[in-house]
Amino acid sequence: MPLPDREIIELVRLSCVDVPEGSARLARSFYDNLFEMVPSVRGMFAADIKPQQQRMADALLSVVRHLDDPDEVAHHLRSLGRQHHRELGVQPDHYPYVGRALVRAVSEVSPTWTSSMSSAWVLVYQWVTAQMLAGAEGDDVPPTGRRHAQPRAQERPQEQPREQAPGRAQERPQDLSRNQAPGRAPAGATGRRAR
Repeated sequence: MPLPDREIIELVRLSCVDVPEGSARLARSFYDNLFEMVPSVRGMFAADIKPQQQRMADALLSVVRHLDDPDEVAHHLRSLGRQHHRELGVQPDHYPYVGRALVRAVSEVSPTWTSSMSSAWVLVYQWVTAQMLAGAEGDDVPPTGRRHAQPRAQERPQEQPREQAPGRAQERPQDLSRNQAPGRAPAGATGRRAR
């Protein structure tokens, strides 16, 4: 599945422009929506979900910022999909719920939210899901369903630094792995309410 075009990506970015990095409100809203829709997934997470909320918000906003480098983001998302499958037992039927919870959460915290942004999030989330499922499908290790595992070291060798465009953050998509804990559900898209 190809990454949506630049206009779609810019709408997604615009929806997040006023969402501060590490937004506890975004993450809290995401998990509240997810657990309301699918109470059975609550057991995949630690009792104290606050650290996970922080990692989720940081990772989501970082993915949105780095969509200009889709190959690198895709590699990271496939690794996450493999990790979520192996360590949590995340299944393909979980992804639509995660998507709806994500779009609801962003719509609740974005002061500039529009129905066009909702559609853009759905398209970007479909691409994210395709990458994560590709990683999970390539995983030949059966799921353990364990929680609270410690993050593992990166799965690929460190690349040589590239020159950054002026004004761009030095963070790279593979830096997201430090924000991801195995005890988290994938980031997601579609809205509960029509706008």
